[in-house]
Amino acid sequence: MDNQKIERGNTKLAVKAGFWYVISTFLTKGLAFITTPIFARLMTEADYGEFSNYANWQSLLLIIVGAEMYNTLSRAYYDYTDDYDQYASSVTIAGSILTLIFYVIFLVSGSWIYKIVSIPQQFVHILFCTMICQNCKSVFLTKEKTLYRYKSATAISLLSLIVPTLISVVLVVLAPAEQALSARIYGFYVPYALLGLYCAFVLLKRGKATFKISHVKYSLVLALPLLVHYLTAYLLSSTNTIITKNTLGAETAAVVSITTSIMNILTMLFQAITGALTTWLMDQLEQKKISAVRRCSVIFTAAVAVVSVAVILMAPEVVLILGGSKYTDAIPLIPTLTVAAFFQITTTFFTIILTYDKSITKTAIYTSAVAVLSIVAKVLLMPKYGYHALPIINIAAFAFLFVVSWILTRKCGYGKCANIKVMALISVFVTASMALGYVLYEHTIIRYAIIAVCAVASVVVLYKTRGIWIKLIRKKAKKA
Repeated sequence: MDNQKIERGNTKLAVKAGFWYVISTFLTKGLAFITTPIFARLMTEADYGEFSNYANWQSLLLIIVGAEMYNTLSRAYYDYTDDYDQYASSVTIAGSILTLIFYVIFLVSGSWIYKIVSIPQQFVHILFCTMICQNCKSVFLTKEKTLYRYKSATAISLLSLIVPTLISVVLVVLAPAEQALSARIYGFYVPYALLGLYCAFVLLKRGKATFKISHVKYSLVLALPLLVHYLTAYLLSSTNTIITKNTLGAETAAVVSITTSIMNILTMLFQAITGALTTWLMDQLEQKKISAVRRCSVIFTAAVAVVSVAVILMAPEVVLILGGSKYTDAIPLIPTLTVAAFFQITTTFFTIILTYDKSITKTAIYTSAVAVLSIVAKVLLMPKYGYHALPIINIAAFAFLFVVSWILTRKCGYGKCANIKVMALISVFVTASMALGYVLYEHTIIRYAIIAVCAVASVVVLYKTRGIWIKLIRKKAKKA
């Protein structure tokens, strides 16, 4: 562990490790992008909507049953440096126990709970088995990234999506039409769970199967506010598909789920970046390097803005590729949902700082209030205005949380860590791009011209900074 202490906060180390982790993660997520149109065409709209509903509930329940304890590992490193493996072991066991408790509660609750989640009863067992294993995988990945072990984290990330995705594609192709839903669920989540079991074995072996109550108490004190924050933040976006299915039907939910898939690709990219960024950012805060954190706030926000504007400009093509012509109704949803995703992603910068300061409770309270209000608004407005009301509600919610998170960060004494003026200007630019997008969708030639100009500008920037990327690639190749 000594070598890790010496190198902590080393920007070059973080950039090299993070660069390859983000690239590999995004390439991995790109497989989901490629297979989405395959599933959209192989499955009926109803089955596609059912799977999207299942996947949303699986992600939602995972936040609850795991209590987000794995997210404490980044912060716990500074308090449990000498017995970090043991801490990870305790969190792994505690998360599994909590998931088993919820599993039992789910089984004894009766049929009423299936009406709420709207998931076929035969899939409940694979649902909870996957969540136990996925929780172990999350602990493993967070621990490895905190220790700058990006090779192992990258390998598991690649395998956990590539293998299950390929198997599920093959099974859906081979299965009869009436079994397509089962083929996709079992084909993806069974191999996914097996990789999680491997992670559990490694964690328990390294931590000598340690289970300390002191570790669990520390984790829960920090994790419960994070649980509320991440759960309600997830509800703000994931309820789009869930509420649509319950109020407007599975076929309409399929249209919304296409836009959700696009937003997931966007958020997954930046979740990979923030995952790589978290360790470096906390190291900078630990070492009081505020100016470095402040510069990072601008670079991170600008990067999110560039990708968001690109998604807005190319929305018609993206929808056509992912779902085909039958999902063209989803195009008008893309600009507004992209702006909502922009605010959601940039807010994570403040969340990392507040987590380091162990001051996430107030953020969780505000996020909970906003989530409840947004869900009520969706339930009340969707029957009257349809799914077009969803993105407007999401924008208002995430923009409000962006402002609140900044205020809380400043009150905690970290106001200088973010260049809020520049971040605000970038936010205005992205919001303006949303309005421009709707105009450009009616003028395809002009839109293509703008895309071409942006593409050329990107190539020029990459060319002028080629020395940085070539240097990183060569160093990585030498180490390999």
